[in-house]
Amino acid sequence: MYIARLFCLLLTACGCRAVLHAVPEGHIGLSYRSGKLLDAVSAPGLHGHLPVVTRMVNILVRVQTDVVENVPCGTKDGIMSAFERVEVVNSLREDRAHAVVKAYGEDYDRVWIHDKIHHEINQFCSNKTLREVYVDDFASLDEILKVALQSDLDAHVQGLTIIAVRMTKPTVPESIRKNYEAMEEQRTAALVAERTHEVVQRQLETEHLRAVSAARKEAEETGIKTKMDADRARVQAETRSYEEKLIADSRRYAIEEEAAANEALLTDAYLRLQATRVWEHNTIAYFGEKIPTLMLDP
Repeated sequence: MYIARLFCLLLTACGCRAVLHAVPEGHIGLSYRSGKLLDAVSAPGLHGHLPVVTRMVNILVRVQTDVVENVPCGTKDGIMSAFERVEVVNSLREDRAHAVVKAYGEDYDRVWIHDKIHHEINQFCSNKTLREVYVDDFASLDEILKVALQSDLDAHVQGLTIIAVRMTKPTVPESIRKNYEAMEEQRTAALVAERTHEVVQRQLETEHLRAVSAARKEAEETGIKTKMDADRARVQAETRSYEEKLIADSRRYAIEEEAAANEALLTDAYLRLQATRVWEHNTIAYFGEKIPTLMLDP
């Protein structure tokens, strides 16, 4: 405030009538002299300028929302409707503001946003039926407008960015609106039924998978038990076979040892001894006056 007063006093002392112009935050100040845009760019704050000769304007260089109202929409099936409100969120770069204003004026957004919205919606509607505009393609219309606007800006107005586009449903004749609302209710009911069917189907599939998994697990457990029983029986059979083999080997060894021992006993002396023992047990002796002295009767 002190600097502003001092500036006024200096201008008064010089005999000049001047006015102060405030540039708020988020803006830049541009000056026109005799209708010509000057190169100087003023930062936020107070700035003095000569009235009549010089005119200062503030240009917003932060995010802003342009509102376009009552945009007509004539569809290809001959029905006229309108978008009551289209909001375009945009931002002008500070370093490009002077060039944009110099090329397209202070109302640059009127040319590149308001008028372009009318043009793009007219293009969109003229190639669509009312059902496509009102129901089928409405959800994608904001993105279509955003891309179309930004494409033209990138080609002609570098520095102006479209951040988002928001819009209301188009207004249509009452009778048609009621028909579409009824159709939308039926469509919603159909979607709910479809989603319910999908949920039930997923539940059935889940239960089926659980049943299959349980059956597979049971089969695997049964297979494991069967294999364990088979392994146990095989081990028992092998054990019995091994034991029988041990017994047979033991018997064969005993017989072989006995045969070896017998073979070792079959000497001439042993054979004579055994013959003598047999003769002793099987010999009958008869004694008398008229018989031979000795008779052997086998």
